[in-house]
Amino acid sequence: MLVGMGNPIQTLALSAAALREVDLVGVFRYANTYPESIALVSQRSSEDPDFMSLVTHKVGGLENAVKAFDIAGKTKDEQGKLVLKVVIET
Repeated sequence: MLVGMGNPIQTLALSAAALREVDLVGVFRYANTYPESIALVSQRSSEDPDFMSLVTHKVGGLENAVKAFDIAGKTKDEQGKLVLKVVIET
């Protein structure tokens, strides 16, 4: 499932998906998704992935929110590291 908005042009190895018989579903929906997502993460079982591994960058303090949004608006940071999820720590 592809969730959210990223780069308008995505590159995907369709042959690998076809060989593995992967179903691809695009979703563009934000309404009423947060309560369900919070419940899912808070009731995490040992079989679920480590959701914290999705956080790639942390920025300290609300005074650095602009910096956090600048980082989140890119696919890679200054060191070439993938930007997936940026968290502002307060």
